[in-house]
Amino acid sequence: MDVRQLFIKHAQGACTAEEKALLIAYLQQGGSPGDLPDPEELGQVTPPAPMGAAASERVLENVLAIPDAPERGRYRKLVIQWTAAAAVIAAVILLAFLWQRGHRPAWVSRHTGYGEISKITLPDGSIITLNANSILKYDSAMPRHAAREVWLQGEAFFDVAPDASGKFAVHAGEALKIAVLGTQFNVRSGDSTVQVVLNSGRVKISAENSEHTGNTLLLQPGEMAVYHRSGLLNKQAADTVALTGWKDNRLTFHGTSLEEIAALVHRQFGVEVMFEEAQLRTLPFTGTAPANDLELLLSILERSLDIRIDKSGGQIVIRPAH
Repeated sequence: MDVRQLFIKHAQGACTAEEKALLIAYLQQGGSPGDLPDPEELGQVTPPAPMGAAASERVLENVLAIPDAPERGRYRKLVIQWTAAAAVIAAVILLAFLWQRGHRPAWVSRHTGYGEISKITLPDGSIITLNANSILKYDSAMPRHAAREVWLQGEAFFDVAPDASGKFAVHAGEALKIAVLGTQFNVRSGDSTVQVVLNSGRVKISAENSEHTGNTLLLQPGEMAVYHRSGLLNKQAADTVALTGWKDNRLTFHGTSLEEIAALVHRQFGVEVMFEEAQLRTLPFTGTAPANDLELLLSILERSLDIRIDKSGGQIVIRPAH
C-alpha cells in the first residue's frame, strides 16, 4: 500500500471506500512518518480541523520516534507543519468514513402551489428552480463525500454545483434515475411520461423499474429524452428556450396547439380547460407570456386567436369569438 499517494488522493477527494478503510487501519496501527506526504504536498488541503488529544499525541509521537539524531532534529523543525497537515488528513478520513457509515438522512420536502415558482439552494450549492405544483425531496445535510440524491414529482430545473458532477442523481417519480455528468437540465415528471431536457453538460438516464433497467440514454446539450411509463425511452432534439424558459418566468410557444396549452394550464395552475368545439383544440399559438400570470396568458390567447375564454371558479371554457 502506497500510503503517501493514498493520503494525497484523499486530500483531493478521490479515495474509494476501500482506500479510506486502509488509511484508517494505517492510522490505528501507528504507521511510519517516512510513509507520509511532506507538508508542501499537503499545502492545498483545507485548513486544519479540530483533532482529539489522543490522536494528536499519537501523530506527534510518530513524528519524533526516529532513532537517528540528525533526522530527529530535521523533523522537529517540521513538527508543527507536519502535525497540522496530518491532523487534517486524519480528521477528514475518519469523519468522512464515520459519516458515511453512521449518517442518517434528515429528509426535507419542498412543495410549490399552483402558479408558484420557487428557487431552492441545496447544501452542496446546487440551485433548483421548482415549478408550480411540484415536490422536491432531499437530504438536508447532503454530505459532500457521499452520493447526493433528490426525488422529484412535477417539474424542476437543475443547476448542479460543478464539484457534484458524477455524485448527483435525480429520481423522477418512480420512473427514471438521472445521473448528473454536467450542470444544467430540466426534468418534468408527469402521470404518463417523464421528460428530461439538457441545457449544458451531460446526463445519463436509466429506468428505475427493474423490467427496463437496460434502457439507458446519454444526453448531449440541446437534446431531450422522453420516457413513457410503458418502458419506452427515446431521444430527440429539443427547443431548450421554449422548454425551460418557465424558470425565468417566461412561457414560450412556437406553433403550440391550444390543447397542449390547456394541458400546461391544468398542470401549472390547477384549472380544468374545456373546449366548446373540437376544432378549437388544434388552433396553433406562437408567442410568450408570464409563467405565473394565468389571467394575462388567457387575455393574450383571446386577442391572438380571436376566441372567447370564460373562466368560472376552477374551470375554463374556450369558445369561438363569434
